[in-house]
Amino acid sequence: MMGEREENGIPLNSTKLKLGEGLWSIGEQTGVVGILNVTPDSFSDGGEYADVELAVLKGKDLADQGADIVDIGGESTRPGYEEVSIDEEISRVVPVISALSTQESFPPISIDTTKLDVARASLDAGAGIVNDVWGFVRDPEMAGLVAEHKASCILMHNARLGWRSNSILDSIKRFWEESILRAEKAGVEEDRIILDPGIGFTDTRDQDMAILRGLSELRAFGFPLMIGASRKRITGVPMNLSLKDRLESTLATSAFAAAVGVDFVRVHDVRENVRAVRMMDMIRKK
Repeated sequence: MMGEREENGIPLNSTKLKLGEGLWSIGEQTGVVGILNVTPDSFSDGGEYADVELAVLKGKDLADQGADIVDIGGESTRPGYEEVSIDEEISRVVPVISALSTQESFPPISIDTTKLDVARASLDAGAGIVNDVWGFVRDPEMAGLVAEHKASCILMHNARLGWRSNSILDSIKRFWEESILRAEKAGVEEDRIILDPGIGFTDTRDQDMAILRGLSELRAFGFPLMIGASRKRITGVPMNLSLKDRLESTLATSAFAAAVGVDFVRVHDVRENVRAVRMMDMIRKK
C-alpha cells in the first residue's frame, strides 16, 4: 500500500486512497466499479446506452446496485475497435457525466478515455478519475492534466505497447514503473493512483490466466489494484461460453480477486458482483 517508500520507489503502508474529492479506505472491502459504455460498438453492451437519457438511468441504476465508482466510456477499446473523433467522444460522455455528477451522494465518476481533450472535458463536467488504458505511456500529457485537476487515475498495463520482459508479471511491473514515474513527475499524488494489469489487453488467454494467478504478487507491488475481467474472453473461451453466459465465470474472477486482496473489480453486472465480493470480504475477515 501507499506511504513510506522503499529503495525501488514503491509506496507502502498508507490506508487511504483519494478518489476524486472523496476517500477510500484501503483493505476494508473490495470496491466494485460499474461499467457504463455510451458507445455503439463495445464488445458486450454496445448500443444499449448510446442515448443520453438511457445512459443516465443506467448510471443511477449502477449506483443503486452498489457501485463504488461508475466508469463511463465513449469509445470502445475492444480488439479491432475503430477510433472516434474527439468531438464525437465528448458528445457521448459529457452530457452523461454532467447529469450524474449532480446527483446527490452519487459515487465517484471515472472517465475511460485515451484522449487528452476528452479527459479534460470530462473532468470539467464532474468526473474525478481518469482511467487510461495506455497508462500515461502513449500520451504523457495525460499525467499533467490529472495533476492539474487534482484528479485520481487508473493506470492500466497494455501489452499492445509491447512486452517489457519474457516474464508476464515482471513485464507488467516494468510498465507500471514507467507509468508511475510519468505520473509522479507530472505532480500526480501517489495516493491517487490505482493500477490495472490489463486482462484482455494481452495476446493470449494463457497470459490472462497468468495475470489472474499472479494477482497476489501484483498486489504486493505496492499500489491499490483493479482488475477488469468482466465478460472478457478469459471468462468465455476456456469453457466455450457466449457473452450472455459469462456471469458466473466473471463472478469467479471477482471472488478470487477479492480473496487475494485486489482492491477493485470493474464489472458490468454490479449487483451480482457486489454480493460475491462482499461475501468473500466477510469470509476473509477474522
